[in-house]
Amino acid sequence: MKTTPTLSKVRTVSGVTEYKLSNGLRVLYRREKAAPVVAVCVTFHVGSRNEAPGHTGATHILEHLLFKDSKKFNKKNKKAITDYLEWFGAKINASTWLDCTNYHELLPSEHAEAAIELEADRMRGSLFSDADLASEMTVVRNEYERSRNNPFELLEEEMWGAAFTEHPYRIPTIGLKEDIEGSTAKKLREFYDQYYWPNNATVAIYGDISAKDAEALVLKHFGPIPSSPEAIPEMTIVEPVQTESRAVSIAKPFGVSIVSLGYKIPEATHEDSPAVLALATILADGFSSRLQKKLVDTGLATDVSVSVPELRDPGFMTFTAQINEGVDLAKALTTMRKEILSVLKTPPDKQELARAVERILSHIAYDRDGVLTEVRAVSEAIAAGDWMLVYRAEEHIKAVRPSDILRVAKQYLVASGETSGILKNIA
Repeated sequence: MKTTPTLSKVRTVSGVTEYKLSNGLRVLYRREKAAPVVAVCVTFHVGSRNEAPGHTGATHILEHLLFKDSKKFNKKNKKAITDYLEWFGAKINASTWLDCTNYHELLPSEHAEAAIELEADRMRGSLFSDADLASEMTVVRNEYERSRNNPFELLEEEMWGAAFTEHPYRIPTIGLKEDIEGSTAKKLREFYDQYYWPNNATVAIYGDISAKDAEALVLKHFGPIPSSPEAIPEMTIVEPVQTESRAVSIAKPFGVSIVSLGYKIPEATHEDSPAVLALATILADGFSSRLQKKLVDTGLATDVSVSVPELRDPGFMTFTAQINEGVDLAKALTTMRKEILSVLKTPPDKQELARAVERILSHIAYDRDGVLTEVRAVSEAIAAGDWMLVYRAEEHIKAVRPSDILRVAKQYLVASGETSGILKNIA
């Protein structure tokens, strides 16, 4: 006996209304009338974090395959997924990372149903085959080779692989070459059937569409989809505490030399995360940052950067510098380490912290500039464990004090938790 799907309102916060469909699908809706467009983003709570040994790269390959035919949208009925939506003027794409996969569209408001219907159909109706997999493997292999031939990506991947010994974060999202080559449509279908269900997804609908219309379209297209027949598999691996420093060294003819230092950081929802972000900004984000002054302004490096990923599980913050030709790399790494650790003796004053906070606030504003950019930022927050991270970010970063910077520096910038990396260019 079929039951009528229901959509229940959970809460409205910061102009966003959260709903839950009776099949477990979570829905986020926000009305924005600035332009006659709608952004639709489906976030599946599955990324490379959820891949079992031997199946690495599965979420990324599936990202490609879900652009192939589905039951309602296919070449035979002249509704090929990408072509059909682009005919309406849609901008359509997807991305895969450690904690999630998302599929998103931006299109004129009057065609919002087309995007919602498509996403509902390929959630359970994707028709990918061995032939489709074979046609995409050239693209996937090229992406893999590009990642191995990019010096910055290669060093970063090797450092994550050294920093994490048990947790799946140690494997890059692109996957291991042998697993990519061993992929079959059958294995990928099994993975799809484990994770791609409404009770393992969140749909965000932002833009010039009324709540009544959005609710009706969600009920019409996602409502009939059943929940998963089995429980969604949980990833339960916990990374052991790192007790000694680790190092990675690469020598290749890349044309550039790079040094990098990485430190373990807490998950995105942890109360220390805003202070960690402020610490990273003070040290390496922008022309006024400490590493810029110590490495670039003195001629040791041409560029410095920092990566502070917001992840569901405890992650890894990396400071990276492209070193000038002729500079001793070990000396550059030592200088970088000394400058990073100097924050323990010379914590930021109110003015230095204020500059960092303003820079972060500008990034936050950029991430909410337009409904497509905003739903993608929300998708990342969903993946990290709480969609409200996007809307609380400003409040949280403004609450950081100099004493918080010193506290998190002592907590996370520890020698036993450090992983260093050197990529030396050779002729």
